[in-house]
Order: sequence, then structure tokens, then C-alpha cells
Amino acid sequence: MQSFFVGIDLGTSAVKVGAFDQQGNAARIVRQSYPSFSPEPGWTEQQPEDWWLAVSSALKQVLTGVDPHRVAAVGLSGQCPGHVLMASDGSALGRAITWNDLRATAEAAWLAERVTHQQAMDWTRMYTIAEPNQTPSRLLWLRSHRAADWQAAQMILQPKDWIARQLTGRCATDQNSAYGLYHPAMGQYHPDLLQLLGVEASRLPLVLSPTGLVGEVTPKASSITALPIGTPVIIGTIDAWCDIIGCGATSPGQAVDVAGTSEIVALLDRAGERTDYTLPEGYGIFAARLLEDLYWIGGPTQMGGGTLRWWGDGIGQNLSVDALAAEAGAVDPRPDDPLFLPYLSGERSPVWDSRARGAFVGLGRHHNRAHCTRAVYEGVAFAVRDILERTQAATGLAARELFLSGGPSRSTYWSQLKADITGVSTRPMTVTDTGCLGAAILGALGTGHFSNVAQAAAQMVHPATVYKPRPELKSFYNERFFRWRGIYPALRSLYS
Repeated sequence: MQSFFVGIDLGTSAVKVGAFDQQGNAARIVRQSYPSFSPEPGWTEQQPEDWWLAVSSALKQVLTGVDPHRVAAVGLSGQCPGHVLMASDGSALGRAITWNDLRATAEAAWLAERVTHQQAMDWTRMYTIAEPNQTPSRLLWLRSHRAADWQAAQMILQPKDWIARQLTGRCATDQNSAYGLYHPAMGQYHPDLLQLLGVEASRLPLVLSPTGLVGEVTPKASSITALPIGTPVIIGTIDAWCDIIGCGATSPGQAVDVAGTSEIVALLDRAGERTDYTLPEGYGIFAARLLEDLYWIGGPTQMGGGTLRWWGDGIGQNLSVDALAAEAGAVDPRPDDPLFLPYLSGERSPVWDSRARGAFVGLGRHHNRAHCTRAVYEGVAFAVRDILERTQAATGLAARELFLSGGPSRSTYWSQLKADITGVSTRPMTVTDTGCLGAAILGALGTGHFSNVAQAAAQMVHPATVYKPRPELKSFYNERFFRWRGIYPALRSLYS
């Protein structure tokens, strides 16, 4: 009898839940959205109970088309870093702070003054832990500004790990989601760091591999979700990691662009072929273990598809995604077109500057909204190229293809433009919800249905159409990218 694997991908704006067979065919994928809240500029929060309502509703819908007793495992994927303060009964104490929240700037500055780069490496294997959206800064903020919730919290969990707690009654996380507190090589939360932060180790979850079993579906969770009692739940990992797996990237030289609210660009390498994955500060990127002996080198932007949504909803007066692409494609590219810097909420890789902001450069009286729409698309694609080129320079590897995932990868215009701008052939996936598929693959791996990730990906991941760079546009986009890359350095002093 054919087994199914359920992937739960708890994203920024919605959860995607899918059931996949061992050939990677989706029996059904359901998307359930939930709101975000911004009580102050730079703050972003969500209600964990909204996640659970969305997850349970989506699970019940998915399982109407699949025999629940054929579900062999559930795998998890989630936005990160986010922070849930959990009470002893498993409920959330107030709203969760999500990954794109920048409130902890003072705490990040405090850490920057006290933690050297060498200490950060010794404690966490990260070059710095002093960023507003990283866990150490967030925990300092929570301890100071939500003291009552902090004192009442039994556990501090990432979003997907709180969902795992609702499903199984047990608390755990994975090695990737624990970044900023956990040293992967040492296999522990470093006591010196915890002492500095004032965090007891007992309030941090057990750390598993991404294929580790966190527990089994409880009777209570079964009655809410329709998953059978005892279904294994695999802890999974960060959504970007799951997207990479769901794109089938399993060997050095394969590259992925995860196009969601933000963009995450990754180039794969194998442990042992490089001895030092601590990349120089000047590259603005980092390296992280994916699975087994695979690493990915790259970084996340702060906004990607979210930039397009901002433009379409606001300036575009509620233009749909298809209408945006049509408007951008209606104007022929010209050398004097405006350039757009997509740093609307600061930027992560490669500049790591929470104060940076977006900008149009080169606007003239002859330009209209369509020219600006095209510039917005180009600006996001230039940000992808910027990170991709840095990964290639740092590793010495050439990207063979750029696998595309996420909703924006359904756009022919967007996929072709990224190929033209990066100079690398782009290949969207048949299943565009690759985080969901990646979580299901981890579920399959964690329950022994495949011997390794390469075998699982070869069977369950199916690429779609290839978009090749158009040679006639190569010099045009090389020149525009050179000019675009100079915008942030020219404006940096204004942001401070």
C-alpha cells in the first residue's frame, strides 16, 4: 500500500500543508493564511493560536482526500527565527515575535559591545550574534520588556516547534533552528552565552537533527487534526532549508533561489571539500549545514516577493501578481531606466544593515509607473545576483543552474528575468510549495523510507521548464547591475 508523507510549512503569511506519495506526487496541498500585527514601527508579531487553527484546518482538508491511516509521517518546516513564550500547559503567553521584527536594536548594540566575533564563533559558530532579529537580542528584549510572561514561561520555542508541541505534547527543536544559541559542532547551548543572556538551559528545548523524531500525535491532537493517534512527527527544520531540499539540491554547484516574502539564495558545497566554512566578513554571506555532509552557502534578503506585494498593493492600487508582471513586461528595457534598491525594511545579506531603506535612482519625467514596476522586479533580481556572485567567489564553485521555488516561481516573466539578470539558467519546480515538500521528505527520511537525501530527492522532486539567459541582454544587465550595486554604498551614510 502506498504511503503518504505530510509536510507542514509554517510560513510568514500562511501555512502550507501537503500530502505527498513516495514519488513526490501531491495528493493535495492546502494553504491557510493568518494575520500579522505591527503595534509599533519595525515590530512584527503573530498569534500562535492563529497558527494552530490554520494548521489543524489545513490538515483536516488535506486528509479528506487521503486515507489518514496511510500517513507514514509528518515533517515540519517553519519561519525562523521566531519566539514563542510557552506556559506549562503548552499555551502561548502573548503573541510571538516573528523573524522580520527589528525591535531589539538596543539589545543588539549591547551585545555588540560585549561579545567579540571570536566569542560568537566559540559559543555558536557564528561570526556575530548581535543582530536585532537574532535570538540572543530577542531574548534580552523579552526578558526586559515582557517580564511577567518571561517569568511564567516554561519553554522558549520557535514557531514550528510550538506546533510540534501541540501535535505531540513534547518540546524539541533542530540544530538549524537553534542557531544563535547552540554550537552545532559541540552539540550544546554554550553556558557562557546563556549566563550572559540570563537564560536557564532548562527553558530551551532538546536539540535534534532535522530528521529526528520529536514524538507521536496525541489523542487530543488527533481529534483536532484528523491525524491518527501515534503518527510519527519529525522535527524538520527552517523553511529555507526545507525549500532547498524540496528543490532537489543535493550536490555541490547546485543553487537555489527561494522566492517567498524574502529571497534566500543558496549554493551547495560538501563538507570536507572546504576546511573552513566561516566565510570572510566581506562576503556578507554565511554557511550552514543542510543535511548529512552537505552545506549551503549564501544568505537571506529581508524582502523579496514581499517587495512586489508592497508595490502592487500600494502604488499599484491592488494590482494582482499577474497584472504586475504584465505591466513590467509592457516596457522595453532601456539603459536610462530607473534602478530600485529593495531595502524597504533594512537588509540582511549581504549588507546586514537594519537601518537601510529602499530607493529609486535615475527617475526622469519620461518614466511612468510601468518603468518603476519593472525596476522593482529588477531590484529584487539584482539582490539575488549579488548574493549568488558572492557565494561563487567564496566557494570557487560555479552555479550550474538556479532552482526556483515559491509562489513567484510560477511567473514566466519573473523566471526569465532572473535568468537574464543572473546569467544562470533558472528552473522552477513542478511543486512550487517546496518548503512543504521538503518537510515531507524529512518525514520520509526520519522514518527510514529512504537511505539518504539524494535518494529521496531523486524520487520525490521533479523540475519543470528551464529558462535560459538571453545572450543579447548580457551586457545590458551587467552594466545595470554594476550601477545598482553602487547605490547602497552611496546612500549608507544617510541611513545612519
